[in-house]
Amino acid sequence: MLSDDALIFLQHSIKTVWTLEILLILRRDPNRAWNSEEIIRESRSSTLILQEVLANLQKAGLIDTGGSHRFRYRSATPALERLVAEIASAQERRPAAITKALLSVSSDKVQNFAGAFRVGKRT
Repeated sequence: MLSDDALIFLQHSIKTVWTLEILLILRRDPNRAWNSEEIIRESRSSTLILQEVLANLQKAGLIDTGGSHRFRYRSATPALERLVAEIASAQERRPAAITKALLSVSSDKVQNFAGAFRVGKRT
């Protein structure tokens, strides 16, 4: 499905299905500069979700704002572009597997959090 590097990048930098969805929307036309309303409409998300997603994408080095309130896909390095291309290709071929890879990290975090409150005998 994905190389180890792409899987790690997906789980630790992209992190959510919303982030992946919006990343792929922006990547479809890297020359287009989107405003927030256009991204919300295209992704059927919300302002709150979009703010979080854009912060994650910017932190990951995957978008450029050009100093304005418009956003376009732009990977900071060729290595990042290769990882995103691999993820995008896998998303086209096996979207359920990519979603499962993203959700497995969230599930592990929830289980670890819940385990911290477990009462009783620990091994």
